[in-house]
Amino acid sequence: MKKWYVLIFVALMVHCGAMVLPDSTEPVLTDENLITGLVRVDPDDKKPERLETKAWLWQHGGDLVIRFEAEIDENFHKGAISMRDEAPTSDFMRVQLITIPDAHYAYYYAAYPLGNLVDGVRDSRMNVDYSWNSNYSYTSEIRDKIWQVTMRIPLDELRFKQELPYQWKIILTRYHHHKQEYFSFPYANTKDGKDYFLKAQDIELQSQVRHKLDFSLKPYFVKSYDLISRESSFDPEHVGLDILFNPGQRTRIKIALNPDYSDIPMDSARDDYNQKDPPYYDENRFFFTEDLDVFGLDWNVFYSRNIVQPRIAAKGTGNLGNLNWGALAAWDKDIKIGDYLLNRGDYYQVLALNPGWKAFKFRNALVSRMNSGYYGHLYSGATRWEPIPRLSIGAGYNLSASKNEALGMTEPDIGYQTKLDLAYSPGDFAFSLGGGWLSKDLSYDAGYLTDNDMAHVSGSAGWSKFYMDKKMIVVGLTGWGQLAWMNLSADTFLSKEAMLSANINIGNMFMSSYGAYALGPDLWDNLHEVYVAAVNFGWGNRKNLQFTGVYNVGNELVYALSDTYPKHSLGGSAKVKPFDSLSLWVSGTWNHKGYRRQTVELIPGYFMLLDNQYIVANAGLDFTPSPSFKISMGSGLSTYEKLESSAELSYFGNLRYEFKPDWFLYLGLKSAQTQEEASTWTAPLGEFRKDMSTVYLKLSVTI
Repeated sequence: MKKWYVLIFVALMVHCGAMVLPDSTEPVLTDENLITGLVRVDPDDKKPERLETKAWLWQHGGDLVIRFEAEIDENFHKGAISMRDEAPTSDFMRVQLITIPDAHYAYYYAAYPLGNLVDGVRDSRMNVDYSWNSNYSYTSEIRDKIWQVTMRIPLDELRFKQELPYQWKIILTRYHHHKQEYFSFPYANTKDGKDYFLKAQDIELQSQVRHKLDFSLKPYFVKSYDLISRESSFDPEHVGLDILFNPGQRTRIKIALNPDYSDIPMDSARDDYNQKDPPYYDENRFFFTEDLDVFGLDWNVFYSRNIVQPRIAAKGTGNLGNLNWGALAAWDKDIKIGDYLLNRGDYYQVLALNPGWKAFKFRNALVSRMNSGYYGHLYSGATRWEPIPRLSIGAGYNLSASKNEALGMTEPDIGYQTKLDLAYSPGDFAFSLGGGWLSKDLSYDAGYLTDNDMAHVSGSAGWSKFYMDKKMIVVGLTGWGQLAWMNLSADTFLSKEAMLSANINIGNMFMSSYGAYALGPDLWDNLHEVYVAAVNFGWGNRKNLQFTGVYNVGNELVYALSDTYPKHSLGGSAKVKPFDSLSLWVSGTWNHKGYRRQTVELIPGYFMLLDNQYIVANAGLDFTPSPSFKISMGSGLSTYEKLESSAELSYFGNLRYEFKPDWFLYLGLKSAQTQEEASTWTAPLGEFRKDMSTVYLKLSVTI
């Protein structure tokens, strides 16, 4: 009992004021720089740890050092070896260092039993950008039921005010994999929004950290070979250079000359055969994902995959007190097939200035896409005010101007968008209400806009609760609805959408169900009623086996037929780890449609085959025998039959080897194929035509 009184007293003393960190070349393990008394934040009941964690903090010149000593038992899970920023499923320690509390972001460092390196930056929306990399390191030792971690964080890489003493904040977290529990000191929950960063423990560093000029060159060379034409490629387009320059703790600049994406995996096969709008694909190129949250843009305002193959791209991000700023520029390439221009080499630009305070944030961005005789500009602004905790009011306003002389637009079209929303989340409940107006001439030339000339209102309500005994039980219920007045400038009509979902998690098992209803238009603005219901089930032992299954039934609007038809689908996924360094996964969906298989003429002279029974499946393999070596393989298959093909198949294989720190060798294969003749008993594979088949070698170094 006396031990607990001492720990509580130390925790209260630490949390009541700033902890002054000693500067020492040797470990400092005293009560004055000790943090202990972590409490459970997920599940959120503030219960203390059963297995105690101690952490000592001190400064060693330009480094922050944290020594963890954590009690462990037979449930301690070491996980598997992985490459950088690929977090394994295991126990871990986490440090979040907040150097500018008013800017509402934190540097994120995690330590794992087998030494995996994971770092990033957490933003005010609680998203973590793992593409940010630092030079932090740590040691991990397990002995006598104690897991000891000594983490070393270089401070000259970070953004902070150059005023001594440094007044920073820190959050320490421990994760227990066996029961999926998070323990933290001090108590801070991501549900608190920006207050999450302000609730962190105050620390004070009294020794100056001098910034080192951070400048690096990353040249790369790519050699590819086309297996179809039997031709190899070597020209200036296959030599590139990344230039990284950080002139201060708050500024980062990156320039990519002829950036290469040969090592990016192919997109997974998807069921997008009955869509009114073009398919949306998530960005997976590091240049465009890194630091993108600094710009504060909605996902559809700037759709970076519009930039197909930039010749040169540049990006700068920084922080000036309460102001975050970002600038991005990219010059795309003209891509032709014969005389046909497949992709126009436009210039893209994003400029953002986003000031923010504890209760108020203001976002401003100018997004542009330009070429000779053509431009599209969009000003995107938003404000968010939190008058009291858990209540926020937001407003958004976009103004666009576009001109295209090739289409006869000699004067710019001016469009606008306004929106307003209210969000409140008291306790276990969450409510939201919002609405917006989009004018007819609104355009997102550098983004992804699906509808304009409309007004809408929407609302949602949700409830979730967890119960903890021998097993954790989580239950939740969510409802959402929207009314939209479409085609405001002509014959206005009303569309409706509604959804209700419920879920329950019991230990390793979960079940969920949802139902949705919509009254929406076809391509000719005729309204149709559609509905869907689904049941989902999953189970996993959290170490080496997980699987899910889902059944979906309803009716859907088939745009090519301008009518609704019944449908049902059966899907599932499985992931297995036969041993720590190898993981395998597979997912797929079987779809059955209620219309007859037929060929339709969409527009005069353009015909399309509507398949009514098909499979979409994906599979993958990751083999990571060491932190510097990884093999990834994947494949996607769609059996949706078209007039010119019976199925589509793609696959890839990548080998990544870090033979020196930040020196990489990549080897890979990519192939996309079309099945021209369907499978039969005598020829089970049918006959495939190779549309693309390329092998490549890429060498990337850091100077």
